[in-house]
Amino acid sequence: MRKYISYLSFGVCSLLFSVGGFAQQDPQFSQNMFNRQFPNPGFVGSKNAICGTLLARHQWTGFNGKPETYLFTAHMPLSMVTDLPIGAGLSVYNDGLGNFNYTGFKAAGSYRFTLGVGILGVGVSLGMVNVKVNNDWLALQDVSLDPTIPDNGVNKITFDADLGGYYEIKDKLYVGLSMLHLPATTLKKDLGADQFSYKVARHYYIMAGYQYNFQSLDLSLLPSAFIKTDGSSTQMDFNVIALYKKMFWAGASYRLQDAIAPMIGVQKEGLIKKGTLKVGYSYDVTTSTLKNYSNGSHEIMVGFCYDIEKEEKAEKRQIIRLIGR
Repeated sequence: MRKYISYLSFGVCSLLFSVGGFAQQDPQFSQNMFNRQFPNPGFVGSKNAICGTLLARHQWTGFNGKPETYLFTAHMPLSMVTDLPIGAGLSVYNDGLGNFNYTGFKAAGSYRFTLGVGILGVGVSLGMVNVKVNNDWLALQDVSLDPTIPDNGVNKITFDADLGGYYEIKDKLYVGLSMLHLPATTLKKDLGADQFSYKVARHYYIMAGYQYNFQSLDLSLLPSAFIKTDGSSTQMDFNVIALYKKMFWAGASYRLQDAIAPMIGVQKEGLIKKGTLKVGYSYDVTTSTLKNYSNGSHEIMVGFCYDIEKEEKAEKRQIIRLIGR
């Protein structure tokens, strides 16, 4: 679970700076079954479609300086322009927590090949992450008295890279393993006699899901698990949703020792001829000691996929060949 940095706690802020950061720096979401691209570049190009997803989360409402996170991802197979089984995608995010703000961008590519009855995608992503520490501290004592706190603020940017593998049997199961922030860069700034030090910690992810179909009921059950760790703390999410008539879903996630998140959603196929729109909402009911102070967390997901038909791709390749002549 991500630790909360209170604006009003001078002692906590000092401790955080002295250790150079806090656990679980990556954005946190409850609807992780719809967020496979950001933590795993092997996922890009896994759909025969051009897909985009937007996630917005307001965590621990009722707190000043509460976490607010926004993430946009998009990916597609490149089979329209090449016969190689590769995919491409991008991710852009902003994650704010108290005086800390993280902004990142990364472009991903994957190579996909048949393995048994499924498809394995191996991908990498390259990009940047910007760590910003604001200077609007509210404390019981003068912040400038502690040389370990950057009272004038910090704004540092560094290179970032991820690696992941994603295996999927269509409409049956998926499993993913990945490592994010491979460089594990330490950002530093001189503060006179002391030095501000912040490490972009390496994160490890495991994701898995399965699909049970009940044809007579026109119903599918989709259990899934999502685990991430930075070596010092581990977060585990377990989820199950029921999808009715391939249109409506409802379910819940349980984040170990942190929250229970009921969720609902709807998807509609056939928009703009071959498009599918998804809209989902989840609400975290805090189960940790923060429940006495937090009003829970709200999260919205909007996704859209435009199917790429084989006939359409063949026609485009033929046109390219004719133009080339």
